Amino acid sequence: MAHPNETRLALRAAYLSGLPLEQAADKAGVSLASARRWKGEASAEGDDWDKFQRASLIVAGGGFDQAMGRVAAAVILRSEAIMENLASAPDVDPIEAAKAIASLADSLGKAQAAAKRLMPETDRYGIAMDVLKQLMEHSMSRKPALANELVELIEGFGEELGKSWGG
Repeated sequence: MAHPNETRLALRAAYLSGLPLEQAADKAGVSLASARRWKGEASAEGDDWDKFQRASLIVAGGGFDQAMGRVAAAVILRSEAIMENLASAPDVDPIEAAKAIASLADSLGKAQAAAKRLMPETDRYGIAMDVLKQLMEHSMSRKPALANELVELIEGFGEELGKSWGG
């Protein structure tokens, strides 16, 4: 079965965000064999997903902030699962579903506010990382042949950024 290019891009984005290839494949809705094949084909064309993933993780930081990032990711994934369950359950009372969604939104808002207070540097890193990821994705879609050079620049920039921010 042929998959649209968007599916390949979704797989790549999930992998670059730090997921293992197996989980990225599951998230993109493709088999692990297809994921491995696409990753290999991309590598042969000069698009080294592993380098991009390392660059993304370097920019993300580590330690306590990284642990909190995993907690935040788990909260978001759990929230998405709850929303999917609500959407797919035909016998859910609409009022109870609305209450669950409101409670979930409130909890997410509180978690975000707490994270910003506990980790102001992470908030800065998060913004910077988002900008760099968007730059990488934009550049990859426009000039894939320059991918390796961009990764090298971003890795070096990530190290410099870490030094200037006290990392």
